Amino acid sequence: MKVNDLLNVWVEDLALGGAGLARHAGRVVFVDRGLPGDRLDARITRVKRGYAEAKLDRLETPSGLRVAAPCTHVAICGGCRFQELAYPAQCEAKTRQVRDTLIHLGGVSDPSVHPIAPAPAVFGYRNKMEFSFHPDPADGRPVLGLHVRNAFDRVFALERCELCSALTNDVVRLTQRFAVEHRWRAYDPRLHQGVVRFLTVRHLPHTDQCGVHLVAAAEDIPGLDSWARAVADLSPAVRTVTLALNRSHTNVAFGEQETALVGNGTISERLLGLEFEAGLNVFLQTNSAQAEALYQAAIDAAALAASDTVLDLYCGTGTLTLLLARRAREAIGVESVTHAVSGARRNARRNGIGNARFVEGDARRVLREWARAERPDPPRPEVVVVDPPRAGLHARVVARVAELEPRRIVYVSCNPATLARDVRDFASRGFVLVEVRPFDMFPHTPHIECVAALERAR
Repeated sequence: MKVNDLLNVWVEDLALGGAGLARHAGRVVFVDRGLPGDRLDARITRVKRGYAEAKLDRLETPSGLRVAAPCTHVAICGGCRFQELAYPAQCEAKTRQVRDTLIHLGGVSDPSVHPIAPAPAVFGYRNKMEFSFHPDPADGRPVLGLHVRNAFDRVFALERCELCSALTNDVVRLTQRFAVEHRWRAYDPRLHQGVVRFLTVRHLPHTDQCGVHLVAAAEDIPGLDSWARAVADLSPAVRTVTLALNRSHTNVAFGEQETALVGNGTISERLLGLEFEAGLNVFLQTNSAQAEALYQAAIDAAALAASDTVLDLYCGTGTLTLLLARRAREAIGVESVTHAVSGARRNARRNGIGNARFVEGDARRVLREWARAERPDPPRPEVVVVDPPRAGLHARVVARVAELEPRRIVYVSCNPATLARDVRDFASRGFVLVEVRPFDMFPHTPHIECVAALERAR
């Protein structure tokens, strides 16, 4: 088997990363855009010791699960790879993935995994999108769009994204025209040359407020104020437009310094009756409707009594902490990012919640200081909620949480693999997995959110 070999294969299953899994001459082949049940020709693009990667060349017999994708960019976009798979089949595959991961990585013989909660809308559900600038290889003109699949340094000009709002697409089209007309210099992430880097648009559906953020490596952008006014004129929903400077070589849509060109730089969203602010660097779940279902599941899993103290680790800007505070005597959020803690305290004041407090610091360090009585007011929570990043919990955090001896742990996860690993570690410390509720926050992608409930064994 060599690169550019053309194979005729039948796709057996769906790989975790979103490619069809087939076999040829005893070797596993991951076929991009291949679906279970497809008979197809695939061209080998990469050969490794135990597997090969391929791209669909010709579809000979389509799977019965295959549907027509509405997006014109489905063949090249690195975003929603499952568009051509019928949505019920997507949900079944994700439920199976969560269960299998808990069995094989978590060591849970028969986990109680509910069927995944499908998204209320499978298109137009994203309230935030990040678009990238890149110089056209032919003439250097700025290209604004999304990344080509598996390529951090290749961007295609977006015509329309089906995952975001119509207003978001309007902002992109306007910016595309303006950038070309005013000869904006697009940033090249390989050479670290150029100016404009990202366009981030956040359009929040429950409040119909939109924030537009241009991320650049420098301020010398021709016609910047005119562009900001033109964006604001697109709709009354556009409440703020900002310029954020990112002079580092890190290729992320993050601003070290931000200047408001229209409005004050923030907008707000309403979730389960509370209001939360959102700016460029603020984390907010990108599917508002499904976020409410996810948070309600976490609240239900916590099963709080009015006399309880709840500890929320990795609390961000306090979204879940404040929602939990309405059910508890006290809610304590722990977060390491300074501006997130400031935002959490503002959100508490905005919603008139006085029984929530926020502690700044790394969860591992804060828990250690509480254990050693180096930090005042160490809590003795009846319930601990954790919502870590994809890497999951550090082993010492698992140990410190277990030492608190809560009666219940609620684990909100965006990665079934690290959830399973941490469930195994909690089990070794006397906590039993009760149930897992998966949520499809991002239809047509391999991403899965879960709410897991663990109880201290009697």
